[in-house]
Amino acid sequence: MGKTAEEEWRSLMPPADQEEFDALTEFRKGRFMGLGGVAARQHIDTPKYIATANEKVYKNGNSLIVLGYDRTHKKPSGYGGKGFPHCSSVDIIAGLMGYQARQTTSDGSTDLSANPNFKKDAARIYLSQRAAVDDVTYFGLPKGKVGNVTLDAPRSTIALKADTIRVIARENIKLVTRTDVKNSQGGEESTTWKGQYGIDLIGMADDADMQPLVKGANLVACLKDIIDSISKLRDRVCTMADYQRAINTALLSHTHFSPFMIGGPQSTSPDFKFMAQGIEKVVHGALNVEIPMYTEDLMDGTKGHIGIQSRYLLSPGGVKGPRWILSKYNNTN
Repeated sequence: MGKTAEEEWRSLMPPADQEEFDALTEFRKGRFMGLGGVAARQHIDTPKYIATANEKVYKNGNSLIVLGYDRTHKKPSGYGGKGFPHCSSVDIIAGLMGYQARQTTSDGSTDLSANPNFKKDAARIYLSQRAAVDDVTYFGLPKGKVGNVTLDAPRSTIALKADTIRVIARENIKLVTRTDVKNSQGGEESTTWKGQYGIDLIGMADDADMQPLVKGANLVACLKDIIDSISKLRDRVCTMADYQRAINTALLSHTHFSPFMIGGPQSTSPDFKFMAQGIEKVVHGALNVEIPMYTEDLMDGTKGHIGIQSRYLLSPGGVKGPRWILSKYNNTN
């Protein structure tokens, strides 16, 4: 179990302040912490934001909205720090310095100040007219497959970063790319190679084995063709087994006509050793080849080719079962 609110507050205080806090009544401690919103909480968990001359900062506690110019925690600090035009930004921060946020050093001797930090700050929505959002001086994202925004070719951006992000819609969500013929920097959007306008889904920040998404309807059609081909091959094998059984049966009782036998030409006797072995093979062939092929779908309708289609690829009457391989709701191009 994690710390209580009181324990977390206490951990942010220098030793002398901890003693004063411990001496407070529960009511006064509650007011100090802003318990229930009935009193203004103390901001000992809030560092001072280091604003530039070109920024306008709206701040309450450790929640900030900063109107300014493209700026990062790495030097040179974004396109605003480099003196470029067309690089306005809006930086919305909840939790400057993240879990390390506090008003003073641990001994209380020095007030803490902090620049925006794309790595440490707890949660952020960052909007910039011009930014190299993927670069290590910004968010340091994997290159992926659809394109990597670099310092040499910046773009406007909206970046969201937090421990968890939820995009919630009461009706639907669309992720749409390549809506315009020019980007925000005036560059022409290419019509030759469209891969750069796709959407990458990268888990664990690992783009080492990126692969294209599958089109479900095409996959279903492909699998149906494969199953149909296997079914036709199965029928041919069954037919071949029938022919082979007839040949094997004929061979079991065959004799050779010999003109040199005593009493004149006549048929020789069958090879009884071969006949016994042959009968065994015919029985095994029927049990292990023919009967399983004919009864597969009847004995276990879930594993035969008909069962596979009905469970995964077909939707009789429009009803899609739990194993239907296509999503009921989500689509991709």
